[in-house]
Amino acid sequence: MPTLRINTTALLHNLKALQAAAGDAQVIPVLKANAYGLGAVRVAALLAQAGVRLVAVSRLEEAEELAAARVPLEVLLMTPYHTESALQKIAALGLTAAIESVEQAQTLNALAQGSVKVHLKFDTGMGRFGFLPPQAKQAAEAVLALKNLRVTGVFSHLSNCFRPGEKSVLCQAEAFDGVVNTLRENGVEPGLTHLANTNGLLLYPGLRHNAVRSGSALLGRLAYADRWGFRPVCELQAEICGVRTLPAGHTIGYANTYITKQKTRVAVVPVGYADGIFTEKSRDTFRFFDLLRYLYHDALLLLKKPRLAGVLHGRRVPVVGRVGLTNLSLDVTNVDCAPGDTVSFYVNPLLVRETAARVYAEDA
Repeated sequence: MPTLRINTTALLHNLKALQAAAGDAQVIPVLKANAYGLGAVRVAALLAQAGVRLVAVSRLEEAEELAAARVPLEVLLMTPYHTESALQKIAALGLTAAIESVEQAQTLNALAQGSVKVHLKFDTGMGRFGFLPPQAKQAAEAVLALKNLRVTGVFSHLSNCFRPGEKSVLCQAEAFDGVVNTLRENGVEPGLTHLANTNGLLLYPGLRHNAVRSGSALLGRLAYADRWGFRPVCELQAEICGVRTLPAGHTIGYANTYITKQKTRVAVVPVGYADGIFTEKSRDTFRFFDLLRYLYHDALLLLKKPRLAGVLHGRRVPVVGRVGLTNLSLDVTNVDCAPGDTVSFYVNPLLVRETAARVYAEDA
């Protein structure tokens, strides 16, 4: 069975790298989507042991899982919920709620049996959730009148923060600053103010406020050159199930896309698309600029070494032929190996199936 090995030493190293980059700002680790595939409960426990006191999740079921595990952390639920059943759970579990409307705030206040922490959510450009900036005074007046709600934070979400110098990022930052000032002018102390996500923290130092959110950098995954010393956190491991020698001119895999040029030793490993290996997020934007960017990256792949590979006994071994649903083949002509030997693959844990066991270990 494939195993996702998670290096806890590297994870905590990345946390410290984030804290160093954030300076005086508090880092709020984001553990949405099962901590990006790493396992939210185990990661949350590690972070709590490392001194983290507040984490964020996206969905109510994610927050419920952490609450059920009794992890000693405050949990910010970043998605605003409106139904009475959801708001009752939020209050009962002691979660920190995201508030985006007066009506939602009033309902939560009425359902709460005691004080509930809330972060006010403002929409400065993402378009999904939040009060609009001109509603900041209205929001302040509403929460001041609701005695069961205690404002401990204010936040927004950057929508286009993928490279330095984006005008829209600066416009969002200006709008968010205005919101924070308006809240203070109307008697609401905002507490933690957080606009920057991972990219905002690393690419726009001026957006840090007194808190920042980060999820993907905990995994050591950045979409640009790493100047901060992050480390990869996980790898998918599986054992070779068979080794065979094929003659020159033999095809490997579906559609006969690979033909051996010489006698080739091949190792078969029982992992494939069913395990989430070598899968990618779909291309879901089609602006002219995005299409050019996709074409550019595809052209680069033609000039590079084969990008699909595993690591066997410390050596890179290329995948040959198409990756199958449950198996793939590796060229091990120049590597001494046998069935039962372990091969490692660098993967995005978010795409690794839940059927793969998660194993947590410190550096050897």
